[in-house]
Amino acid sequence: MVRLAKYNAHTFIDGAIGIAAACGIGSVSMSAIAIRAGAPIGSVYHRFDSRSTLLAHAWLTVKADFREQVARHWDEDDTWIPVAALLDWCRSNPVYARFLLQYEDCPDLGAPLTPELSELLEAEQARLDACFERCLQRRGAAGDDAAHTLRFMLIDAPIAIVKPYLAQNKAIPATLDAILRASHDAVGALAATPH
Repeated sequence: MVRLAKYNAHTFIDGAIGIAAACGIGSVSMSAIAIRAGAPIGSVYHRFDSRSTLLAHAWLTVKADFREQVARHWDEDDTWIPVAALLDWCRSNPVYARFLLQYEDCPDLGAPLTPELSELLEAEQARLDACFERCLQRRGAAGDDAAHTLRFMLIDAPIAIVKPYLAQNKAIPATLDAILRASHDAVGALAATPH
């Protein structure tokens, strides 16, 4: 008879994400993760050799989910579709959203990573960057101004409007959609106006 593992890597990754989302990345420790999972600390170390390795896997998990649920829509004809996808993602994954929104880029994980894990982090960021580049190319947008405007419409404005609710662990009200849509459409119209 095969003995199934009671705890798996995903249990500990989700624990790290939950702790970081609630208390900040500084609160994530191997013992805190073990306590949250109800597991012996040895089970955590059996799967991850260090806190930084576990946090890197947590970061990869959240970034990949964001790319699959939100960034893949950046290629749509209508730029509102990815904004709505971002709002939906924040509502349906508030823990992931709080984890990701604490940091603009990969946070300081506290220790150097293996070259293989560093490559995985760089590859995930490259996939996300490629999504944005395709979005720019699809729109024929060129130059820094176009990139900044598109980033504002797709990422910066939606994040700015939901971040206070996520930070306070409050539901994102439906009324924000209309406010954000008006802002999105105004910026889009302004960007389309020849200067």
